[in-house]
Amino acid sequence: MGRGQHQTSTGWALLCAVSLVMAALIFFQLDVSVIVRGVCLCLLALGLFTFLLYLIGDKLEALWKQLFHRLEHEERKHSGLSAEELAQQQRAVRERIQNEYKEKASRYEAEVLRPRQEAKKAQLEKEFYKFAGPAWKGKAQRLGDNEDNKEDTSSESKLLPRRRVQGSSKDAAANRKLPESATRPPPVVPEQPKQEKRVVVLPDEPDVADKECITVAMRGLQSTVKKRRFLYTEKVQVLLDWMTKQGYHPKLYTVCTTFPRRDLSQHADQTLEDVQVVKDIMLVIEERD
Repeated sequence: MGRGQHQTSTGWALLCAVSLVMAALIFFQLDVSVIVRGVCLCLLALGLFTFLLYLIGDKLEALWKQLFHRLEHEERKHSGLSAEELAQQQRAVRERIQNEYKEKASRYEAEVLRPRQEAKKAQLEKEFYKFAGPAWKGKAQRLGDNEDNKEDTSSESKLLPRRRVQGSSKDAAANRKLPESATRPPPVVPEQPKQEKRVVVLPDEPDVADKECITVAMRGLQSTVKKRRFLYTEKVQVLLDWMTKQGYHPKLYTVCTTFPRRDLSQHADQTLEDVQVVKDIMLVIEERD
């Protein structure tokens, strides 16, 4: 929007300038050829000046630098400072600026960088001790102690003193009493009989001249259409078997009619005639809800 307004204003300004030039020509009765000649002379002069600047531009720049150095030398003489004093003064200014930068850098390191590094280090140490510390931090209790003499469950259980066992670790393992749940063998689960894998076998295609023959077109998820002939006296299960043969598992996909939409997998035990599929039809494979 702003760009269009800018172009419009530029066009109006150009139109006004052309109108003013035409009005000046008419009012002052100027010859157009004189104006054109003057413009051409200005362009030629500009080109000649550019060419001269291209030829002697480097020399002019060197002359200007020489003049500038001379003026600087005269100014140094008027100031009363020698070259060494001026160099020392410049060095002092540079050192002062450098010291200011160092002071700012040290302040930034002390106030920003160092606290940030310490906080990061503390966070890393916290995570390290979190995972490297003891896995169990609760109260300990020996297994199998006082099974016969159980105390009141409402009172807080007290830690029992560990009995000292003389000998090796094998003696300690022999004296340790494990709970019954640790020594009880797992229950034996009876083996269930394996279900036999169902082999999908499609019936042979009937003859086209058969009165009960219909042609079923089935469209897959990739818009591929396959056709096959069936008898409408056969069950709907043959359509699901045909879908399985095409690579669609019946637990994930189903066969539906186009319009009105109806899921045929719910009528697998019925015949095609029972679900009113008695003529050529187009079916669609869809995902189950």
